[in-house]
Amino acid sequence: MLRWDRSFLGHEFSRFAQHVTRDLVLAYADIIGVTDPVHRDAQVARARGYWDIIAQPTLVTWCGAHPIAPPEMGFSGTGINAGYECSFAGVIYPGDTLLYSTCLVDMYEKTGRSGSMRFVVRQTTVSNQHGAVVAVLRNAFILGW
Repeated sequence: MLRWDRSFLGHEFSRFAQHVTRDLVLAYADIIGVTDPVHRDAQVARARGYWDIIAQPTLVTWCGAHPIAPPEMGFSGTGINAGYECSFAGVIYPGDTLLYSTCLVDMYEKTGRSGSMRFVVRQTTVSNQHGAVVAVLRNAFILGW
């Protein structure tokens, strides 16, 4: 049973670290079809002012899977994606360790043609090993209707 409780707002419910390897950066570049050599060739990246190849900023959306809602809410489904906002603030290099910290920032109900729908909005802040924020991801989900 879904526990619909606004006291969950603002509290971290998921935290994990991810080590970024050169192979991960290159594999992601292959998957999304990146052709810019700054993401593949260290010499080109250095010529453009970076110290190594850089990851596409959207790497954090590919690797940042985590629960939709706090486990205490009792929701175990997958939900329906209801929107995504991404703000990218920093460069990601091979060798970085990224910390993903997720909390609920909103929850609300709407009535549609098929009845009542419950939404949650989670926000994930992604920081590197130096504490610098490299991305903020906001994602709304429909939990039930």
